[in-house]
Amino acid sequence: MRSGGRPPRLGLCVWRLNRPALFLFLLAVAAGCRPAVVRVPISPEDARRANLASAEGDVAFARRDYYAALIKYLEASRLNPNSEYIYNKMGITYSRLRDYPRAMEAFTRSIGLNSKYAFSYNNLGSVYFAQNNKKKAESYFRRAIGLKNDEASFHVNLGTLYFESKRGAKGLEEWRKALALDPDILKKTEGLSVSAASSQKNASETNYLMARLFASMGNAELAVQKLQVALTNGFTDLEALNKEHDFDPIRKDEKFIAFMKYANQLLKL
Repeated sequence: MRSGGRPPRLGLCVWRLNRPALFLFLLAVAAGCRPAVVRVPISPEDARRANLASAEGDVAFARRDYYAALIKYLEASRLNPNSEYIYNKMGITYSRLRDYPRAMEAFTRSIGLNSKYAFSYNNLGSVYFAQNNKKKAESYFRRAIGLKNDEASFHVNLGTLYFESKRGAKGLEEWRKALALDPDILKKTEGLSVSAASSQKNASETNYLMARLFASMGNAELAVQKLQVALTNGFTDLEALNKEHDFDPIRKDEKFIAFMKYANQLLKL
């Protein structure tokens, strides 16, 4: 895996490899802050061996052999306990294994080593989100954005949280920011989101809002896909759909016309 590349992501979690200063705690707690992790001297040979072990872990992770990857990241962390990148990758791997307490410990260590490493704040937020702790998840997503506002995936994560929290307008705002930074970001994260438990009604509202977003961009195919999911989950307000100007760019598209005919027939039954 080449340096600086973007390896496979843990849903909302993202990382970066060997990039100074790539979609989870030694940091502020309540009103106070814990001290940063103290770095220890390591030899150039240990640093080299740690990099090799970490690279082997990356290969195993790419194969989705998460236990093998974890063994290599643990080995790398013993050789070089000063690397926020290694602990970030370790945290992502623990998360893939659904060992959230150890994932949080690893991300804590990563942040303790580098309090400005935005990706570990984002990933810690993802762990809280996966456990349905939206308040803490939002705090960490916002902290990540505060440190690195130009990372599209951070805005996707915060927007997704807003959707799940029934704050659709704010969710759309964050997703629009993400798309302005990276027009393909939603494709990159499709099917990879670590999401909190969502009600059927919320799934309906969320997918309708996503359909609005795609429609406003002129993407009829994705807009109709989201409308179909919304309909399956109980969406019935075709009047709102007819009045919403976000759908104007696709109203003459054959996919949208076909969906509207189907939806009207279905809801008349």
